[in-house]
Amino acid sequence: MNLFQRILTITAVLTEVVFASGNHRLQRVPIPAIDSLLSTGIEQVLLQQYHAAGETFRKLSADFPDHPAGYLYQAAVLQSEAMDYEERLNDRRFDSLLAAGRQRSETMIRNAGESPWGYYYLGTTLGYDSYARAERGDWFGAATKGMSAASNFEKATELDSTFYDAKAGIGTYYYWKSRKIEFLTWLPFVQDSREEGIAKLEQCLEMGTYNKFAAMSSLVAILVDAGRFAEAAEVAQKALARYPENRIFLWGLATAQERSGTSVEAAGTYERLLQSILQDTRPNPYNELVCRLNLLLLTWRGRSRDHNLAAVGEILQLETNRFSEHLKERAADKFKIARRLEREIQRASN
Repeated sequence: MNLFQRILTITAVLTEVVFASGNHRLQRVPIPAIDSLLSTGIEQVLLQQYHAAGETFRKLSADFPDHPAGYLYQAAVLQSEAMDYEERLNDRRFDSLLAAGRQRSETMIRNAGESPWGYYYLGTTLGYDSYARAERGDWFGAATKGMSAASNFEKATELDSTFYDAKAGIGTYYYWKSRKIEFLTWLPFVQDSREEGIAKLEQCLEMGTYNKFAAMSSLVAILVDAGRFAEAAEVAQKALARYPENRIFLWGLATAQERSGTSVEAAGTYERLLQSILQDTRPNPYNELVCRLNLLLLTWRGRSRDHNLAAVGEILQLETNRFSEHLKERAADKFKIARRLEREIQRASN
């Protein structure tokens, strides 16, 4: 799984924001104080203000210790931050937060079984758990938790057909489940649910309350996978109209543009992404490396020898960083590509 796919997979289950649409019925958390803290913290995540978001969700847990949301969103911040900076997840802290969220979600279901919210939070818990297991290499556990997450989201929509936020998780599951078994879809008992999954994501995008940007992020990844690059770019640009510095959607837009062959547009997006990385107060050397290399690969043929060699030099300077163990091999591969490109630039100039 490449960097873009990993980033988009996580946000498909965790990035949520309040963004009302038209006169559609709004599915809000029924406690205004919780809704307010959620809205603030989610906005901070989308603005990549992870420390502030963590503080907001810790306050939510402190003020409402029996509600699952504060614990689950603290876990979401840990997961999102680790992905953004290509770091290892703090598994012990993450797992303890999920356990607290799951226990409270199950209590909510027992106490208010006819309400969709408990099933929604339990589905969210299992979705986070599924992704974390995949990152650890536990693919069977990831698949099992993913199925359970979708089942709970479906239960939420059975209880309330207007609970559009739950459809983001269902749609994501439907698409990727069918995608992984597409070689069997010619059989009469194996259903291809990819288009249905996309439709559910589009429903959430249009009519959801909290999960519009979750649906957008998942839809970008899916449309890129399906080869529908122009549509993927359009969705990413809608998100970037509100959050222009968001690296998740910048990666998605750059990938869609690059794969569609629109190199000039892709280079411009990688330039925006690079500036977001460099302007961050926290170093992000691996993603800087990937971004600089991708940008150079797209533009070097139209630039001068001196410009290209200077760009290669900026890439190779990043070798002085001490990459963590899980990044060493990946970084080394990128530096090999940079050195091959440097030799090609030199030959082309002779």
